[in-house]
Amino acid sequence: MTEWLRAHPFVVLLLPLVVGILCCDRTGKPFNLLQDTEVPWLDSICNFQLVINDYPVEKSKTFRYTAGNIYVYLRKDSMRSFPELGDIISVRAKVRRPDSIGSFDYARYLRRQGIVGQAFVRPEDWQIVGHVEHLSVSQRAKQLQHRLCQRYRELGIAKTEVGTLSALTLGYREDLDPDIKRSFQRAGASHILAVSGLHTGIIYLVITMLITCFGRFKPLYEAQGHRIVNGVIIILIMWAYALITGLSPSVTRSVLMLTIAQIAYMAYRNPVSLNTVAAAAFFILVFRPNDLFAVSFQLSFAAVTAILLLVPPLTRLCPTPKFAWKPLRWFVRYFRDLVIVSLAAQIGTLPLTLLYFGQTSNYFMFTNLVVIPLAWLLTITALAALTIGWLPFAAVLAYPLQWGTYALNHFTAWLESLPGAVWTLPVTPTMALLLYAVITAAYLTFRHSPWWLIGVAAALTAFCTLSVISVN
Repeated sequence: MTEWLRAHPFVVLLLPLVVGILCCDRTGKPFNLLQDTEVPWLDSICNFQLVINDYPVEKSKTFRYTAGNIYVYLRKDSMRSFPELGDIISVRAKVRRPDSIGSFDYARYLRRQGIVGQAFVRPEDWQIVGHVEHLSVSQRAKQLQHRLCQRYRELGIAKTEVGTLSALTLGYREDLDPDIKRSFQRAGASHILAVSGLHTGIIYLVITMLITCFGRFKPLYEAQGHRIVNGVIIILIMWAYALITGLSPSVTRSVLMLTIAQIAYMAYRNPVSLNTVAAAAFFILVFRPNDLFAVSFQLSFAAVTAILLLVPPLTRLCPTPKFAWKPLRWFVRYFRDLVIVSLAAQIGTLPLTLLYFGQTSNYFMFTNLVVIPLAWLLTITALAALTIGWLPFAAVLAYPLQWGTYALNHFTAWLESLPGAVWTLPVTPTMALLLYAVITAAYLTFRHSPWWLIGVAAALTAFCTLSVISVN
């Protein structure tokens, strides 16, 4: 145990950091993580100026803008132009703290994202008074993201498919059709729409292939001097991509992990381990402690941790048949690995999925067998279209993008409509922890001792008891 802890120092550092953040959030002592989001003029009518930090999100009757630490809702008015990124607007409105939605504390949810209030502004109560001269790095990244989404439209791709494609490749989900979003969630494919390890892995593979000229110069790539230069190039490109996609918890985690792994690779160390995952989580929480409460952060790290721990033993349980024909052997191994990774990720995220959404997909395995290869093809084609989109013949790429995204949307909609597609089981935080206790005890049973079956039985019994009590 001591040797394991020495080999995983970031695991040791991460645990007290998480406990400290939870204690601070619960008690507000020794400091309040949300204190910096308080504003003295909350719940009062006043005049103020705001800088628009993001592109608007269109609602049924308003456009929602992010301005500083509040949401500003401007009512639609066809007689005037609306603010753009970097505009300074003068507003007279009452900023209110968001109301709770049923038992859901919506105000606390927004405060953890740095948003303290929202203002609904009439057309006559705002005007554009200026524009910032120099945009920040994050604003320029948003601007580039918006231009890239616009390039999809210029290629002639339909609006519905543009929304899915923008979410899939650029992390821009504001144009995503709500019905399509629901279909992906119920079909168990919502992870495709969140830029994460799958997408950064595709980008990494493409960059590596280009650097090595599709493997022709791989020996040169492996040399020490070239290894360092190429590693730095890969890291810079990956962080540029992460910045364009908005630095969400999932993409930050995957790019940070890739950065740590690339540095370890340049130093001839083991590039991927549980310590790499813990290091990524540690650095994210040091700079953005409120990410601990983000559902995407929790799901992302739960999935990656489960994959690292469960894939090796599951792979040993399912050896690949030794076919004489190599293409068939590669094909079978690919789909076996895809099934195992999907199963491991589903096991790791199941308690959180039931906790936050109260349901999970029953066809997730079949879903991933189709949508992941299709996501690979769409992402690579989209990267090519965005890179050479200004050339005349680039319009040819619009056809595979249009029909590939169309097929992806309709496949998930069909899968979601099948009988028994969704398993509904709302759980409490205590029940979610008991499910993780069941998973952990089962893992220890398989890896160490059958005596851990007692823990599986005890945790499962407690979970079932609480489930019956909650139903009654």
